[in-house]
Amino acid sequence: MILPLAKLGTLALRTLSKPVANRLKAQATRHPRFREMIVGLAQANHKFTVQLQRRIYGHATDVEVRPLDPEKAVQAAADIFGELIVFSVSLYQ
Repeated sequence: MILPLAKLGTLALRTLSKPVANRLKAQATRHPRFREMIVGLAQANHKFTVQLQRRIYGHATDVEVRPLDPEKAVQAAADIFGELIVFSVSLYQ
């Protein structure tokens, strides 16, 4: 009896985490101090991803990676933030 209720509870929590993550993501992109903080995170993630892809495909990795413009960086970081929330909820279960 307890197992089906636990499964139902975790399913409900996982289902509710997606809209909550989307709302937090939208709020995070509007907060000026948080925007400044996440731009650096997004730029670091972009640089790491480009260098990793270049290494996988056998291209030179010592080239300069052009940074994202601030709006794209904020959007990319907000997406990472939303996915992190959903992932952490699924790990908790």
